[in-house]
Amino acid sequence: MGSRWPVAARWTVPAFFAIAAASTAVHTVSSVSHAVTQVTGHAWLLAVYALLRTGVAVAFMVFTLDRATPQRPSRSPLAFATCAAAVAAVVALRGPSSSTPEAVVLAGDVVAVTFCVWLLVSVLFLGRNFGVLPEARGLVTRGPYRLVRHPVYLGEIGACTGLAIAAPSAYNAIVLATLIAAQAVRMVMEERALAEAFPAYVGYATHTPRLLPRRRPLSKRSSASARSLVEDSHMVGSPAVTLHRPASRA
Repeated sequence: MGSRWPVAARWTVPAFFAIAAASTAVHTVSSVSHAVTQVTGHAWLLAVYALLRTGVAVAFMVFTLDRATPQRPSRSPLAFATCAAAVAAVVALRGPSSSTPEAVVLAGDVVAVTFCVWLLVSVLFLGRNFGVLPEARGLVTRGPYRLVRHPVYLGEIGACTGLAIAAPSAYNAIVLATLIAAQAVRMVMEERALAEAFPAYVGYATHTPRLLPRRRPLSKRSSASARSLVEDSHMVGSPAVTLHRPASRA
């Protein structure tokens, strides 16, 4: 059984993203056709968002084919649980209703598109080091990773925040909070794996914020927290994918 797991995982993950890419591509064709017919800002933003998320799904599919073997594989139940929770949260987001003001919908769509661009760029820089679970496949410090340690998570959370803004409700707020909580746990687990596998990660983490870019140097408290990754890594043992766009109002 132990030898079958890597083989199954090697093809199961790319197959999942291939299905997701095909599904989003079909939706993209429909969104673009609708935008050409309607010629409204909202329709075109939805079309651009659909194109971007299709690009993300295709990138995930390509990068999970023949990718690097993790130096520290993750089989933690918590890793699987938080990954599942994050994916479920993305899918559970609801679209705007007919009573939602157009300006609110447009504002949310702009936020979602902006962060989806950031997400796609981050995934391209991450390349074959991408992993669904918090595993150490490689250390990337260029591109968006020069600004924050987790640009993919930032893109996912930001895009979903835009979707929640476009469809404001207590339900979507709870779903978004669930996503953020799940991703926060995954970030910590990923950092511990990277710190244990790559000694250089501690120095990188000391000077690079976790999620939000900053102009000023990190505080002493943040630096101390980053340095503690090595010790924390001995106490325990990567991203939901923004592939879902809630159905928009008619």
